[in-house]
Amino acid sequence: MSSLLAVTHFLRTVRAGSFAAAARELNVSAVAVGKNVSALERDLGVRLLNRSTRALSLTEEGRLFFERCDKPLQSIEQALIGAKQASDSPSGLLRVSCLSPIARGFVIPLLRNFRVLHPHVEIDLRLDDEVVDMVAAGIDVGIRVGNIQDPAIVARRVADLPFVVCASPSYLALQGVPKTIDDLSRHNCLRLGRAHPSGGGSAPSKATSAGINWRLGEKREAVTPPVNGSLIASDFNALEQAAISGLGLFHAPLPLVMPHFRSGALRPVLPRALSNVLSLYIHYRSRRNQPARMKIFVDFMLEHLRENPDLATKPETLCAPFWA
Repeated sequence: MSSLLAVTHFLRTVRAGSFAAAARELNVSAVAVGKNVSALERDLGVRLLNRSTRALSLTEEGRLFFERCDKPLQSIEQALIGAKQASDSPSGLLRVSCLSPIARGFVIPLLRNFRVLHPHVEIDLRLDDEVVDMVAAGIDVGIRVGNIQDPAIVARRVADLPFVVCASPSYLALQGVPKTIDDLSRHNCLRLGRAHPSGGGSAPSKATSAGINWRLGEKREAVTPPVNGSLIASDFNALEQAAISGLGLFHAPLPLVMPHFRSGALRPVLPRALSNVLSLYIHYRSRRNQPARMKIFVDFMLEHLRENPDLATKPETLCAPFWA
């Protein structure tokens, strides 16, 4: 059975008027084009072209075959061109999964500038605080905590995500400032109600039936003292608002609470409890044959997130002006 290549060579020959002209368009030799057309004729059992030393002409069978094949092949060629253009120019829908506090604090503020640069890319942003199977969920890019141990997924590190203990000035004025980790046992500690999503990496704290203990200090010397309090909530945003209102101590990702330190709504405590046990990553499927919209989104986010001072600066430096 003749190949699509042989049919293509026949159609190009008819359009161009000669084997030599078709060969130039196809960037192959005229001999190769002629052999493919002859093989097509043998397979079909009919002559498609009348040949002479000066010109080619279609037989009646060749004319009918050309008319039936030309438009479908042109459609295929246009589809190939369209697919190639899509791989070269950023356009179309990009599905992005992101931890909700990271999305609100860092990703969403960047989307306006991204749209100015790439107006034909549509972002479907999903704020997911649970671990997501990117392939099963049809996600193109994930912005998550922790490295995914999957050879089909590329993980590029954005920055460390340190945690800090903090509270509102009103809470500290009433309850006092904790000076040691042991002091936490007498404070109202606001906790997550389920394990923090880590995307396959280390969790920031240990889940218990009464909430999640806080992992404090550096990686090698980190401790997880028992903490208790009147509120267990399912996400950081709820705990953040409770802390600002003066309800208790909050163990928070430092970059997310830096705006509250600057405004005075929260103050960091316990310098020795600063923890650096997590990292933020951008995940995406294989580097091969990426659509342009994925590549430019990943590169844009990596560049701008890595340049953000609240993600790039050492936690001790960020907290220095604000310790309670």
